[in-house]
Amino acid sequence: MQTAEIPSVAAVVMLDGEGKRIVVRYFNSTFSDSKEEMAFEKKLYDKTARTNAKNEAEIILMDGYVTVYRNSSDVWMYVVGAQTENELVLVNVLSALHEALTTLLRAPPDKRVLLDNFDTLLITIDEMLDVGMILETDAAAIVNRVGMKAADGATAATEQTVEGSLNTMFASARESLARSLLK
Repeated sequence: MQTAEIPSVAAVVMLDGEGKRIVVRYFNSTFSDSKEEMAFEKKLYDKTARTNAKNEAEIILMDGYVTVYRNSSDVWMYVVGAQTENELVLVNVLSALHEALTTLLRAPPDKRVLLDNFDTLLITIDEMLDVGMILETDAAAIVNRVGMKAADGATAATEQTVEGSLNTMFASARESLARSLLK
């Protein structure tokens, strides 16, 4: 009996309008070092920058990898897979990423908004992929999961703020009490 392979992604790359990194995630040691990664990104950007991939994903085969990509404002989004990977699965991942980010950021992704909300960007990618394995491609589910993580983070931050305020208040009360006893 033959086992089915789990669809996976080799990398998620987001570059700005000049081909510089916004965020990159390489899985399963796709390249041996960062020089190879950056060379691949430059080649990818150079090959795709003059295309019109605004409304839907485009597919390119380069250096033994299938890459689907899309442009949004001044951001180029790439999902890279092995040459044997199904292009439709990769397109699904890219579409879900774009749709989830558009919903979470309340605007189509652009460089400034992505950098301002870098934590949301990283959590979104983490909720979609785990070590390259595709966990979720439903944008609504991804948005809900990222929203829960953000709410958990806000709750923890609020608890820390309250705890810090109480500690400050008690320290101040101790100092006042010590001063009054020493007089």
